[in-house]
Amino acid sequence: MSEATIRAARAEDQAALTALWATVFTPPLAPDQWLVDDERFAHTRVAEDDDGICGSIYGLPKRLRESDGGLAEVHAIGSVAVAERARGQGLARRLVTATLQAGHDADWALLFTGTPEVYRSSGFETFSMARTLAGPWRAAAPAGVEGRVVRESVGLGSFRPLRELYETSRDGRVSLAPVRGDRDWAMAEVRMRGATLYRRIEGSTVVGYAIAERRGEVGMLLESAVRPDAGGVRDDLLAAIAADWASAGVTSCELAVPALLEEDLAMHAFAPDAVRQDDRTGMIRPLRREPRLHGIRHFTAGDYF
Repeated sequence: MSEATIRAARAEDQAALTALWATVFTPPLAPDQWLVDDERFAHTRVAEDDDGICGSIYGLPKRLRESDGGLAEVHAIGSVAVAERARGQGLARRLVTATLQAGHDADWALLFTGTPEVYRSSGFETFSMARTLAGPWRAAAPAGVEGRVVRESVGLGSFRPLRELYETSRDGRVSLAPVRGDRDWAMAEVRMRGATLYRRIEGSTVVGYAIAERRGEVGMLLESAVRPDAGGVRDDLLAAIAADWASAGVTSCELAVPALLEEDLAMHAFAPDAVRQDDRTGMIRPLRREPRLHGIRHFTAGDYF
């Protein structure tokens, strides 16, 4: 078997990439989020041997907030896949090198992985963030919020009224949180499609929202944002979620919220037995400069790539 050649993806590679991701990732990686990117072929590098596509890597430009209040141009790496026949030959490292060359103008590179040892030889270092609280959950005394909180299922276009609120809630407070462009919002809608969107509206303005779903007996808070001057809004949103979770028999929770004081206080009241988890799946590598990610860091379920 000849050594694999690495090149930019082409439209005719799409079926082979979908098949590769279905084989390599557990659960199988659907191409839905990738398909939202109109420039996906330019952002994707593939490895090809005599038998066809045997590897892939995706490098997406993103703008992320840093702890000094500034913004970083980041090369975000995902969908690193190597077919079984091509493993043990250093192909993943070659794919990483290829995508870093394509994203060389970025300030730094970011990826998330459960196998960090694969990327350390390419100059990546692990970082931590307190991304979720997890533990037992039990329903508190019911609170009447009907009429104040609107529910809908997340679909394409659902997040359009939430954009300004999301940006305001993160700006100057949370590192890593993206400045979401149209593509980022579309990808977030795909990732969280089918979850329940809870919105608190005053007049015609959304002053708070939360996105939650249930997986069996586990309740999951995927993302939330509340206008700083909107008193009681977070409590109303959590009360609506609690009512739904109680009727569905939820017994444990995973709550993805930044480690901000007001978030911690609200989550402690909502789930007293849930504790902060140290997420160490993130890895960074400087390109033009070192990342500035001190303080509170957070990435939501909608921001992975």
